[in-house]
Amino acid sequence: MQKGQRPKRKVVLFLVEGKTDIKALSLGISAIYEEIDPEIEVFFPTIVEDGSNTGGDITSRNGITPTNIEGCINKLFLEPFYQEMKLYPKDITEIVQIVDLDGAFVPNDCIITGDNPNEKDKPFYSDENIITNNVAHIIERNEKKQSNLAVLTSLKNLRTGSKTPSYSIYYFSSNLDHFLYGNANLLVKEKHENAEKFSLDTSLDINTFVETIKTTPGALLDMTFEESWDFIKDGTNSLKRHSNINILLDKLLGQIK
Repeated sequence: MQKGQRPKRKVVLFLVEGKTDIKALSLGISAIYEEIDPEIEVFFPTIVEDGSNTGGDITSRNGITPTNIEGCINKLFLEPFYQEMKLYPKDITEIVQIVDLDGAFVPNDCIITGDNPNEKDKPFYSDENIITNNVAHIIERNEKKQSNLAVLTSLKNLRTGSKTPSYSIYYFSSNLDHFLYGNANLLVKEKHENAEKFSLDTSLDINTFVETIKTTPGALLDMTFEESWDFIKDGTNSLKRHSNINILLDKLLGQIK
């Protein structure tokens, strides 16, 4: 290391859609990395736009396409976070992304006209249908998510600056609330309350955290990463209660010495 040069840090980034992901998952996942190597720092960035942590799903945003999504991840997730935390691309050893699928792969005839009884302007998710007052919009959104996810699931590394840390992407279906708590249509207040309770119930012990996720109905056990993505694209599986995050947890547990 040259004189005056800051030593490289060991940073793992989990790119997530919002605050409830952070509440539910950050303590448990960070504890696993602490066991792997106490020098590893784990952070959970969300999308930042115009200086604000807006959160949201990058795979369905307007203007984001398979040709620019890698650059948009840098612009919306990474660069603002580097600036806030005084990090550099050289500090990043691994990037993991966690997305809600929101029924992205269902056939179009499963998207039907109707009202959400809880939130009028938002789609309502059942295990077989997406009910919405704007069918054309959801079809367009799903096509966008499908094409962007095709790129992200093919990546083994993600370019940031001149570096290419390892990259992988995992999912909750149809969203985090559906998988962890069995309800895909919670109100915002309920999302935060459940995330807080999940964290309190599981994060004090690594084994409890991992086993709770692995024994949750719909955890895709006995599948490879590639098989889990093939499975979720079939029929209406992306509306049902599933996740492949257990595959990530098994991988991490295997790194504990």
